[in-house]
Amino acid sequence: MNLLSKNIVAAIWGLILAEVLAYITSQLEGMTPDYTAVAVIGAVMALIAVNAVNAITGKADPAKHEK
Repeated sequence: MNLLSKNIVAAIWGLILAEVLAYITSQLEGMTPDYTAVAVIGAVMALIAVNAVNAITGKADPAKHEK
């Protein structure tokens, strides 16, 4: 799977999970969430996570460094 499709899938899942978490916490706390801000923050955090994992595992693969 190439990097662009990983980022797109991660952003979509981050958006969905952030919206669900915002809904659940708003119902428990009895407050109104800002769904737009939650969606943006969730997507950005998912993009950071997927790119960090990609960078860490890419550098840890000894087969790529052998010639």
